[in-house]
Amino acid sequence: MTPGTGVRRRAHIDLSVIRSTAAAAIASIPDCTADLRADAYGHGLIPVARALMDAGVGGFLVSRVEDAAAIADEGLPVEATVGSRRPASRPAGALLGSELFGLDADRPSAPAMRLEGEIIAVKRVPADRGVSYGYTYRTARPSTLVLVALGYADGILRVASNKAPVKVGDTVGRITGRIAMDQFVVDIGDDSAAPGDSVILFGDPDRGEPTVRDWADALGVAAPVITSRLGRRIERTYSA
Repeated sequence: MTPGTGVRRRAHIDLSVIRSTAAAAIASIPDCTADLRADAYGHGLIPVARALMDAGVGGFLVSRVEDAAAIADEGLPVEATVGSRRPASRPAGALLGSELFGLDADRPSAPAMRLEGEIIAVKRVPADRGVSYGYTYRTARPSTLVLVALGYADGILRVASNKAPVKVGDTVGRITGRIAMDQFVVDIGDDSAAPGDSVILFGDPDRGEPTVRDWADALGVAAPVITSRLGRRIERTYSA
């Protein structure tokens, strides 16, 4: 299986989900600050900041001085505090964080991000075929393997190897074998797929897709860690 080039690596962020989640929180605690550290948990600082301003959020917590400057440069004269704590001017309980993006298991809300990769190769293999480095996975029977163009260079955690659920067509399987730098493999059994088809790593449960919280449960890693590590090769797209 030979990797292709110019492949689709996309995180689509639904800003309406973030906006509505924030508006619901503000209804009970009007004077809120939003935690937008780590590039808004990987969702994109400026697009998310604009959506939250529309929802009525009164201030932001950011990671770096440069982030605060970027918010001002965009014409948002909103209080942007650099650091790891809520601003002293805000009351306790008024810091909105990972729940804005559907990442908090204790405060469940709709997920805002849908992470999509592309199949770059498909191969039918016999039973007992070792997969990826070290052969940590072997096919139990003749199976179809698909190669997906996302890897740890894109911020996909290697601990997801042999654990994380993914959706290929109508099949929800899991990453099989070790995640490589630029790709991973999924065993889809007797189902069919073709190069160019989409693979959903996590997204909307109403579409039958795994969620980022499913990944968190499978990996034993907090959901914000998963989205915050997604790299720049992954294109961010937005819907209002």
